[in-house]
Amino acid sequence: MALWTGAEFVGAVAARRRGSASPSSGSAGGVRFAFYGRMSTTEFQEPQTSRAWQRAISDELVEGAGEVVVDYFDEGRSRRWSWWDRPAAAALLAAAERPDREFDAIVVGEYERAFEGDQFRRVLGRLTELGVQVWLPEAGGPVELDSPVHQALMVLLGAHARREVARARQRVVAAMRAQARLQGRFLGGRPPYGYRLADAGPHPNAIHARWGRRLQVLEPDPVTAPWVRWMFAQRAAGRSVASLARELNERGVPCPSRVDRARNRHRSGKQWIVRTVAEILDNPRYTGRQVWNRQGSKGHGAGGRAGGRGSGKVSVNPVQEWEVSERLAHVPLVDEAVFVAIQGVRAARLTKDGDRREYALAGLVVCGVCGRRLDAHWVHDRAGYRCRHGYTSGTPRPVGAAGNVYVRQDHLVEALPGLLGDAEPAAAPVSAAEDLRRRGLEIVCGGQRWHLRPAVKPEVVGPLAALGQAALELDWNPTGTETGCRASVVVRNGDALVLRHDDVALL
Repeated sequence: MALWTGAEFVGAVAARRRGSASPSSGSAGGVRFAFYGRMSTTEFQEPQTSRAWQRAISDELVEGAGEVVVDYFDEGRSRRWSWWDRPAAAALLAAAERPDREFDAIVVGEYERAFEGDQFRRVLGRLTELGVQVWLPEAGGPVELDSPVHQALMVLLGAHARREVARARQRVVAAMRAQARLQGRFLGGRPPYGYRLADAGPHPNAIHARWGRRLQVLEPDPVTAPWVRWMFAQRAAGRSVASLARELNERGVPCPSRVDRARNRHRSGKQWIVRTVAEILDNPRYTGRQVWNRQGSKGHGAGGRAGGRGSGKVSVNPVQEWEVSERLAHVPLVDEAVFVAIQGVRAARLTKDGDRREYALAGLVVCGVCGRRLDAHWVHDRAGYRCRHGYTSGTPRPVGAAGNVYVRQDHLVEALPGLLGDAEPAAAPVSAAEDLRRRGLEIVCGGQRWHLRPAVKPEVVGPLAALGQAALELDWNPTGTETGCRASVVVRNGDALVLRHDDVALL
């Protein structure tokens, strides 16, 4: 029956051989240390072993000066996360703020386990204000801010840690690019709706193969793949994304988060939304090619992928940054020509008489009061444009605020020759719009005063830009609720990026 831990057992034997009556109690009355350690991953590292070797180095460093009385250890957190974003490190800093803290100093088993870049300077500065020392094995004890030697050492260690992160990232990214482009290898993640994962044979690395690791490949799911083919076919025929989502719900077709609940616990799984359909129609992997690096992240800490290590908010990368396989990697659900063609499709609404509503000047008319682009608005069987200056039924207009700006399309077309100084009679709406775009102009409307100005070119952010696509309708839902609003483009306005949706410009 074990009476002690391994360390206590060794202490007891050593004490008996010295002739003591009991195991040594350590450095009673010495410095009380809080140990901090960290490991990057939980999938490829064993927490107990990683914690043990970092703690052993720390114990050796403080031997004779004191003992570790409390441990703080972060698992699955990259060193690029700030201390305030790591759970254990944040708890350690919070404990250091308390006047009744149970430690006097902090010991770290290895600099690169705890810090990257200039993190150490920020953390040490705050801890020094609180009267808490930081001990590092690289410094041989406590770090002294006033020591030129320690200052130079910290700069060197910080640069080395940053260099190691950069080198590791470059090697991994280069390898993944090659695997996606040359091998068409599936590199992980959720399979797209319409596909499921199938075994693709043993891992090409002999050691990994001996460990039992195997490759995976996408194959059509017999239940959901037909619906993906249907969506592409219907969209190619000119239907709107919203009508596809509505019909899928009416037919009771399970949405992606309902089909795969294990990988989508963070989603409701209740119904299709416009954004989900648009993302499926936007995904080039349905052409049978493997595509990697469609999304990326910048920054570190909260707001990234669930369980992500060192990842900030996820964003869509430009097409130029994608890595596309040189050959088909799995069975396609849509022909490449059809996929490219529908990227330029934007369905026009049908009127009650079955005709399509067309707004030839859409995107070319700007409000002279607030600077927003006027919305296409159909009134009295005529195309027109209006601006409510950001006010809706949900955001009442204050007393004294500017009224709506409204202008008919036919009136704008009739006025264009005078604005352009042309003697030619008014052209058809489509021709007038083409003329404005060719000249790089747009119409500014404020009350009865209209004038032309150089166009502010919208910048479509994401993969649609390189394909020359007008932005598809997307659901924008920052609150995660079932209701949302539509957003299509990001307009670069000076140094600010403005997300245009309906009547509101969101900075």
